[in-house]
Amino acid sequence: MPTHTELSGQSVRRSVSAAALGNIIEWFDYGIYSFAAATIGMHFFDVQEPSVAAVSSFAVFALSFLMRPIGGVVIGILGDRRGRRDMLMLTVGLMTAATVVIGVLPTYAQVGFLAPLLLTLTRLIQGFSAGGEYGGANIFMAEIATPNRRGFFASILESGVLVGYLGGAGIVVGLMSAMSSDAWQDWGWRIPFIASLPLGILALLLRRHLEDTPVFEKMKAAEEIAHSPLRDTFRRAPMPLFVTFLVVAYANGAYYLVLTFLPSYVQTEIGLSANASLMLSIVIMLILLVTIPLFGRLGDRVGRRKLMTLSVVVHIVVAIPAVMMFSSGDITLVYVAAVLLGIAMAPLASQYSAALTVLFPRSIRYTGFTLSFNVSTAIFGGSAPFIVGSLLASTGNNFVIAYFLILVSLLALIGIKLLPDNTGMSADHDVSMGALSQSKVHVTEASEKSLN
Repeated sequence: MPTHTELSGQSVRRSVSAAALGNIIEWFDYGIYSFAAATIGMHFFDVQEPSVAAVSSFAVFALSFLMRPIGGVVIGILGDRRGRRDMLMLTVGLMTAATVVIGVLPTYAQVGFLAPLLLTLTRLIQGFSAGGEYGGANIFMAEIATPNRRGFFASILESGVLVGYLGGAGIVVGLMSAMSSDAWQDWGWRIPFIASLPLGILALLLRRHLEDTPVFEKMKAAEEIAHSPLRDTFRRAPMPLFVTFLVVAYANGAYYLVLTFLPSYVQTEIGLSANASLMLSIVIMLILLVTIPLFGRLGDRVGRRKLMTLSVVVHIVVAIPAVMMFSSGDITLVYVAAVLLGIAMAPLASQYSAALTVLFPRSIRYTGFTLSFNVSTAIFGGSAPFIVGSLLASTGNNFVIAYFLILVSLLALIGIKLLPDNTGMSADHDVSMGALSQSKVHVTEASEKSLN
């Protein structure tokens, strides 16, 4: 029988499914919003040009990321004091409600300037909930996984990101293909947002029956709950905050650049058709969906730092040649360049959350990880399409894409060099990075057992 410090195989599988489904919903919304950006902009802003409408939509997209650090701190503190499971219920509920509301908002033609204000408000709510969702799900996963499978479990969460994004892209492409242009522009764009409701209800039902993590239950039983998680985070974990910030700058900067900005870029600047640009993004995501779990298993065997280093080095090397291939206008070269940039993300994407979450002591893990993760994401992730798009528009220099990618890659390389090798380390510890190499936080006999 499993004890309070060990979950059964069935509980682990149920927990993995519930955690991944929340990520799917979060990225389902991002996929819809990204691929329908031009349509949304035309409805909610007083603009006529699709390119201007898309930039306006991406500006709201970027603004919502400013709420992620706030959500990360608030939900993180509650997660360290009240438990991981309750916060995952809260985040998926807020995310689902805000996404559905976008589908029924009045447009600029109906209510004028209130339309962009209401759109921004819903995106801010989504940003707040997302601030606790992704980090919380990764912490939940890290604390239920055995150390020798933590990378694989983390890769499942990343796969959930792609499944959600693919679902959002797929429903947008499917509706645009099946409906007349007038019908899509008039009311069809609302359908994908409203369609997230059944997914949200399912996620709530699954998470309602979850047990909290053995790590948190053990901490609660020992009365080790932090009274001031935010203060303790800055006092006890400055290096984990710094390393996480650097690595996430690349992880999310590259992600949003490749999966959000590039589809719009190759359509508006290179001249690919809307369907061709959407198909390009879908191809990249399908490849990542296959490769990330494979790298997840590999990282548990060969170590996380090696795979993370591989990603950033490849991007530093290929960033400028890839932009040159984009500028050629040859559709084959455009596809090759985009796929290469996408595949290069897979090794780090499969490992970084597994490596970073356990840098933090268990009593402040939710607060510390979500704080650093979301501050970095707000600066380098969600803002990437808007920053790169604005620089491209003002300078006319296509190489700003490569320069941004190289910048975040170099930041991550510094973080990886500072990162201790914690591949086989248990998440059930209350020491911070810097003490990890001296501490004896090893894989326990119980944690070595397979949870098949």
